[in-house]
Amino acid sequence: MKRFSTVLIAILLAFLTAALHPVRVFAASTPDYISEVKIGMGKTADEAKAALAGYAILDVDLNQGAGGGLGSKGEKAVYLGYKTTKNKSEAVTDLALMNMKGGYSVTDYDFLMETHMKSQIIPLVDGFLATVNEYRENYKAGVQRAVYINSILNKFIDDDTGKGLGDLLLNKTKYEMGNDAYNALTDAEKKQHADILTIVAQSNGKATLMMQNLLTRAADTNDTSWLERFSKITYDDLVDSTGLAPTDAEKQLSKIYDDSANRIIDMWNDLRSALLGYDDAVKRVDNYDISKYDQALKAVNEVTDDTSDEEALKILYAFEDAQNEMLSVKAAIKTIAVHDSLAEIGYSDGTMLDFFTTDAYDLANDITLLYPLVASLTDGQRAGLEFISLEEMLVVALTDENGYDDASLDILSNISIYDGVDREIYKMCAVGLTSDAQRAKAFAEKEEERSMFSGWSIAMMAITGASFLALTGSAVGWGVYANKVSNLTKTVNAELDYYRMAYDYPFPSKLVGNVSIKSWQVEDVYRNNPEWKAQMEALTSRSRLCKGLTIGFGVAMIILAGITTYLTWQEMKAYYKVDFTAIPRYMVDEKDIIDYNKKGEKIMLKNQSAYYKAVECNRTDADAMYGVLGTCADMNGDVGKQWLALYTVKKDLMEPILASSLKAVVGSAEMPAGYSTGIHMFGTEAAFNLNSSLYDWANDAPSVYVYFKTDATAVKTAGANFTGGTLALAGGAGIAVGAVLAVLVTKIKRKSDKKEAVTE
Repeated sequence: MKRFSTVLIAILLAFLTAALHPVRVFAASTPDYISEVKIGMGKTADEAKAALAGYAILDVDLNQGAGGGLGSKGEKAVYLGYKTTKNKSEAVTDLALMNMKGGYSVTDYDFLMETHMKSQIIPLVDGFLATVNEYRENYKAGVQRAVYINSILNKFIDDDTGKGLGDLLLNKTKYEMGNDAYNALTDAEKKQHADILTIVAQSNGKATLMMQNLLTRAADTNDTSWLERFSKITYDDLVDSTGLAPTDAEKQLSKIYDDSANRIIDMWNDLRSALLGYDDAVKRVDNYDISKYDQALKAVNEVTDDTSDEEALKILYAFEDAQNEMLSVKAAIKTIAVHDSLAEIGYSDGTMLDFFTTDAYDLANDITLLYPLVASLTDGQRAGLEFISLEEMLVVALTDENGYDDASLDILSNISIYDGVDREIYKMCAVGLTSDAQRAKAFAEKEEERSMFSGWSIAMMAITGASFLALTGSAVGWGVYANKVSNLTKTVNAELDYYRMAYDYPFPSKLVGNVSIKSWQVEDVYRNNPEWKAQMEALTSRSRLCKGLTIGFGVAMIILAGITTYLTWQEMKAYYKVDFTAIPRYMVDEKDIIDYNKKGEKIMLKNQSAYYKAVECNRTDADAMYGVLGTCADMNGDVGKQWLALYTVKKDLMEPILASSLKAVVGSAEMPAGYSTGIHMFGTEAAFNLNSSLYDWANDAPSVYVYFKTDATAVKTAGANFTGGTLALAGGAGIAVGAVLAVLVTKIKRKSDKKEAVTE
C-alpha cells in the first residue's frame, strides 16, 4: 500500500495551527463596548464614586430613597462603573439580575456536576483509557507517530502539574491509580500523574477534543495499519472466528460491533461527500493563489496602534478571507490525497474508493458490511471514533511512519489546557442553577408581606393608648373638681371676710340662710353647716379620686410606654434585619448547558460562555456583610428585604453592549426611544426597576431603570476555540505554513498535469 510521508502530516499541522491567530479584532465601526462592570457603594454619592476610580461612571444613584425607616441600617448610594474595549471577544453581552429568593439552586448545580462526572466523564475516560494505553505502548516502543504526537501534546500544559500532556499521560493517571495510592505519593510525585477526570471535565473544550483526537492518531500498536487489515478481513472470517452457528454468530458479532458501526455510519456521509467532490477539490487547488495567505498574514503582522481602525478592519477581513480560503484548500488537498490512495487499493470486486463511496442508506440496511472495518480497528481506535473523523482515520492509515521524523513543530507554541476557562465554575457552592421552572416556583411561593409588629406588640400599643386616654380623662376630672373645690373655698372665704365685720345683723347666705349671728360666730356657722359640708366633701372626694387615678394611670403609662417602646424597637430592628444567604459567584440557566443525546437522556454540555459572573463591589472585610456576601455587589446597598445581585456575561453568538448606550431613567417606567432592553431579571428581557419595593423597604422610592443597546453588527464568534495566542501562528511561522502549503499545492498540480498528459 502506497503511503504519503510529510504531505498529510503537514496538513495535520496546518489544521492545528491555522484555526486562530493572535490578531486584533475589530467590529465594523470599532465602537467602545463594555468589558467590565463594578459597583461602588458608600454612605454618600462621593464615597460611592470614589470606589470606582479607573472606571467610567453612570452618574445616577441606583439606590436613591430605597432605605428603611427607624430601626433599619439606613441606605447607601450605589453607582455603576464600567471599563471599555474595542475587542468584541472581550465585550460584555448581557447584564442580568437575580434576587435572593428568585429561583435558583446551588445544590442542584452541584448535583448536576456530580451526575455529569458519573454519567459522562467517567464512562468517557473508562473507554478512552484504551487509547491512552496504546499511545503509551507505541511511545515506549519508539513508534515515530506516537513520538510525534507526544511532542504536540507537550505543547498543552496542565496548570496543576506544570507539565505537558504528552509526558504526563505516559504515566498512570490519578484515576487509574486510585485515590489511596495517589494520596500516598509526595507532592512532587503527584505532579508526575495527570488528574485525567479534571482535565477532561474542566479543560478548554477545544483542548479536550484535540487531546483525544491526537491520542487516537497515536493509537494502534500493530505493525500494519487498520486499512491494510481491513482489506484482508471479510464478514465470513468474523463468523468463522466465533465458532458459532451463523445465527448465533450474527447475534454475537452484533453485540461486539454494532455501536462502533453506527458511529461510523454517522460519519459516513461527510467522507462520501468529500470523496465525491474530488473534481471540485482539484479545481480549488488549481485556482488557488499560493501567495495570498502569506501576503495577508504579513499585512496583519504589520498592524500597529498607529494603524487607523478602518485600515486595520480592512486588513483583518482580508486575512480572514485568506485564512478561510487556505483552510478550504488544505481540506481539498487532504481529500485528493485520500481519494487517490483509496482508488489504488483493491477491495472485493472493486477498490477501497468504491467501498467508501457506498451510499450510507445501503450500509444502514446491512450494517454487517461495516463489521470487517470495525474489526480492523484496535480498542483504542474504536474508543477514539468519538473524537476523530473517518477521513482523519484514513489519513492516519495512509501516512508513512517515517514521515514523522522530518515533521517540524516549530510553529506551535505552548498553551494551557485551561486557557480561556474560568475554573471557578467547577468549585462546589460557587454556581447557582436557574431555570424557567425554578423561577416560576419561586414566584408562586413568594412570601406574604410580613407586618413590622407582632400581635402582642400591637396589643401593648392598644393598652398603652387606652391607658393614655384614661390618664387624660382622670387628669381632666382632677382639674375640674379641684377647680370646683377651689372656687367654693374662695366663695366661702370671701363671704367670711365680708361678714366678719357685721354685728347682730341678719346674715343672708345661700349656704346658711338668714340668721342673726355675731361676728365671732360666722365661721362656725359655715363650718358646721351640713349642706356646705356635704358639698365640700363631695367635691374634695371626687378631686382626690381623680388625682389618685391620674397618678396611677401616669405610673402605668410610663411602665407600659417603656415596655411598648422596647418591644417596638426590638421588632423594628428584627423587621429590618435580614438573614442574607451567600450570593453565588456564578449563575447559569439550565437550558444553556443541558442537551439530550440520541437516547433522550439529559446530558450536560461544556459551554464556558453560558456562565454569568457576579459583579464585584468595594465591600471589604471591615464591612458587616462581607462575611456573607464577600465582594459580590448588592444593588440595594446591603439594606434590602433581599439582596439583588447583578451578573455579567460574555456570551457567544450574542451582541456586545455598546458602552455609550448606557442610560438611567429615574421616576418613569417609560422606555426611552430606540431602546428595547436594559438591566433585567433572569428569564425576561424587560428592564427591571432597581428600586422595586419587592426588594427595597421604601414603597415610595423613585423607580430607577438602566437601559442599554447592543451592536447588531458585531456578533461574537463561537467560543469552543482557544483565545488569541493558542497554538498560534507567529510572524514567520505563519509564512512557513504558507510555504508548506505552496509545496503541497505544487505537488497536486504536477500530479494533475500528469493525468491530463496521459489523457491527451
